[in-house]
Amino acid sequence: MRGGRKTAMTTLAVSLSVVARGPCALYLLTDSRITWGTSADRWDGGQKTFHSRRFPDIFGYCGDAYFPPMMLRQIVEQLDAGLLCGDDSVPEHRHMILLSAMKNAIDRISVNPPRIDFVIYHGARTGSGMQSKFSLWETRYLQNEAAWIDAQRDIALTHSYLAQVAGSGANSIKRENAKWQATSAAQTSRSSIWAFFGSLRSNSDKLSGGPPQMVGLWRIGSGRPFGVVWNGWPYVAGLRASGDLSNRDFRWFDESFEPCDATGKRLKPSKAHFRPAPPE
Repeated sequence: MRGGRKTAMTTLAVSLSVVARGPCALYLLTDSRITWGTSADRWDGGQKTFHSRRFPDIFGYCGDAYFPPMMLRQIVEQLDAGLLCGDDSVPEHRHMILLSAMKNAIDRISVNPPRIDFVIYHGARTGSGMQSKFSLWETRYLQNEAAWIDAQRDIALTHSYLAQVAGSGANSIKRENAKWQATSAAQTSRSSIWAFFGSLRSNSDKLSGGPPQMVGLWRIGSGRPFGVVWNGWPYVAGLRASGDLSNRDFRWFDESFEPCDATGKRLKPSKAHFRPAPPE
């Protein structure tokens, strides 16, 4: 491969799931492609989603593939070790810790600063069970201005939808999502995820590719990684899974966003999602 800065302009999306009693899940999805200048020089196995095992926090990025994944992994390590904040911390506090740590890390670069902008989504939850409240932040770093833009994004509470998209594949996923919103599956979390999978499958954005990866928050527990069975193979965080894949505590989804095992076999008693044909 030719040298140069690794880039991962990617497709990054946020899907919110809402049921009759309110929001119940927040998912971050990305592809797994990292490129070196062009789509011809690529690696389809880069991790772009992260989760805390101690706190209800999930993260995903697009843009520069050097700084964000290294920084996010370091932040998650310290979060999970209980070093950055107490277990009673609120998401706003944890987000400010994340932002401060990233700014400090960027300032310590002496030469060759990141040459590519990046975006990080941070999803979090306050409370648990029926008292759950989901939050989402978008953090952008603009290299030319050496500027940070950080904002909390509003999350609708009335219906499931594709809450945010970013990256070079954003327009592609928007087009796919518009098709599903014209069907009986409109305003469902599965239609948002079908749109993401369909965009990735279409190969319309050459800088997005490889297997999808997904992390999420439910009403209880910490951040969750999910496996995706893609092209008949099980993947976690962009890497093909191996070893003993029979762990029933780990959750897998197939390309229809149905619960399955690592072979792609749908789990009982879950029912197959009715999948209407999207308009052309």
